[in-house]
Amino acid sequence: MSTVEREARREDLRERVVEAARDIVGEEGLDALSMRALGLRVGCSPATIYLHFQDKDELLRSVMEEGFKRLAVTVQEELGKLDPALSAVDRLTATARGYARFALENTGYFRAMFKMPGVARLDCCPGSGDGAAETGSGLLSYEGAAELLRQAQSESGTSRMAPDRAAVVGWGLMHGLTSLYLSGHLAGHVSSHEEFMDLIESALEALRAGWKV
Repeated sequence: MSTVEREARREDLRERVVEAARDIVGEEGLDALSMRALGLRVGCSPATIYLHFQDKDELLRSVMEEGFKRLAVTVQEELGKLDPALSAVDRLTATARGYARFALENTGYFRAMFKMPGVARLDCCPGSGDGAAETGSGLLSYEGAAELLRQAQSESGTSRMAPDRAAVVGWGLMHGLTSLYLSGHLAGHVSSHEEFMDLIESALEALRAGWKV
């Protein structure tokens, strides 16, 4: 076997382990995750998994990193649909729209990401650096979302709610509706992904009215 083939197999196994960890955490919770459980899902020994990950913490960070990477890509796609000249609140609502779409398209990662320890989330969240609000990470961190809200308030000349608090409220509404939908609790109100995204649009309109931006 050539070096290239060996490396490809190694990368394939690593990806399958990360995906299996995502599924276990998303379906059964963090306590169910063990190297033995992973080995059974992937079809290898726990010792083999340790060749790829130093410990469970490193594995959890890998799951989070992949989840946030996919989230950032989806958000960037939504932002890419906008005219660059549009307002800060338009960019913020596009980010929120991307957040909901990510959850629909990557439900396993969405469920797993928010069952992870706080340290893992903080280590992997890419939205706190310079320019985060402009590069697709606006709702991936409080700082990025709050900065967009400050810009929106400056543009509109109104300030009904402190940006930091408004960012938390907005995230809570988007995350709460999405979690309720994915768990089946909105079955009596929406019956498809399309109807759910229409509900998200209504929620975003309500947020804009509440923010007065």
